[in-house]
Amino acid sequence: MEDSPLKDWAKAVPFIPFTVTMSNGRHVPVTSPEMIILGRRWDTVAFVDEYGYDRIVVIRHSHINTIDAYDPIQTPPTPE
Repeated sequence: MEDSPLKDWAKAVPFIPFTVTMSNGRHVPVTSPEMIILGRRWDTVAFVDEYGYDRIVVIRHSHINTIDAYDPIQTPPTPE
């Protein structure tokens, strides 16, 4: 069993906000380590979308293309 690809990002001190790009092209912003649940085959990320609604996304590890840091002062990419 492998660790989550998000584990190092989630446990970093200090935490650096990041965006997960999935295989379908969707971008999922991760703004806080408290918003991530790490799993064996998938992770769960909660965030507030551009309309102010709470969202939860389940991300299968095999569908993660890239993980990129972003500047929290700028607007994070919005999920599609």
